Amino acid sequence: MSDKKFTLSLEQLNEIVSDAVTNAIKKIENIEVVENQTETPASDVAVGEFTKEQLDEAMDVMARNRGAGDEPKVGIFWYNATLKELFGVVTHKRTDYLKPNAGGGLITCSEMHEDVWKKEFRRQKYHNGGIGPFKGEYQMKPRGRVFYSPANGQYIIAVGSWIDNSPEAIDLIYEEFDLPRDKTIVQKANHWDIGQTWND
Repeated sequence: MSDKKFTLSLEQLNEIVSDAVTNAIKKIENIEVVENQTETPASDVAVGEFTKEQLDEAMDVMARNRGAGDEPKVGIFWYNATLKELFGVVTHKRTDYLKPNAGGGLITCSEMHEDVWKKEFRRQKYHNGGIGPFKGEYQMKPRGRVFYSPANGQYIIAVGSWIDNSPEAIDLIYEEFDLPRDKTIVQKANHWDIGQTWND
């Protein structure tokens, strides 16, 4: 082993590192690096193609829906009080439903908080290494649901008592669900309190 010492300026060291990184990138330019990748079995689902008629009809429907993104919606959500943002939002245009589908003559989405949480928890675990908002049990985070009442043309933001400490969430819900402020009310019910489940 040699006892020679080399002296480099910071500029020279930065140049050496930069060159090494550039060369490494060139070598792996077209390679995607994936950690903890498990082999996925090939799907046995046959992949076909749209017929011209099917594609034309689908394109017509999509064209008619352009610009309708700000139509009022019903659905579910969770609220992250630390980041002051909604997450796990599921929305459906209110006009997707022709008649009431919930108790009391109300309309809402068919998705349930518990089921959406399980699905997102699995997705987060396998695709994000467990990093994300879906941690613990679904009922332990502030959550709520948006209903529509055809009887009086009113939207209802249903929340738990957590809203008392996070009133800023209401504006986010109005915006996310494109709700008309003059036709929307906020109502509390213990079902959406933190910790409450179907069994409580």
